[in-house]
Amino acid sequence: MVDYQLDHHGRGEDHLSACLNEGDVVVYQAGTWYVDGVEVGDGSTPTFHYCRVETMQIVWTHNCEHGVIRGFQMQVDQDQRLSLLLCDEDQDDSFVEFGPEQLVARLPNLEWNDSQQIAISPFPLDDALWK
Repeated sequence: MVDYQLDHHGRGEDHLSACLNEGDVVVYQAGTWYVDGVEVGDGSTPTFHYCRVETMQIVWTHNCEHGVIRGFQMQVDQDQRLSLLLCDEDQDDSFVEFGPEQLVARLPNLEWNDSQQIAISPFPLDDALWK
């Protein structure tokens, strides 16, 4: 159902970011996270965010990945239904970028409604999935 970085992917060429395509919906972590056991980020409580990938600029080696993933921020709707809402492209904060080490998961099998810019998830979207 969910393609988790920690469960199925390694580092470098085996990292989940090497499998991403434009249009994929991913979950990324902000605040504080760990890279090779070292705490990085701003020191705040970890938070999870959704993004529809638009572009990537990443270099993968045999054991590491460096670069940036860019896309449109997405939000779970106010009723906590199984859908994601693409933010308004005119909002300053709707376009986000983050590093591959912040990537938590890819959400495959979403049903897209391009005219409404909504993606329906076959499972509940809850922060407990990402911890």
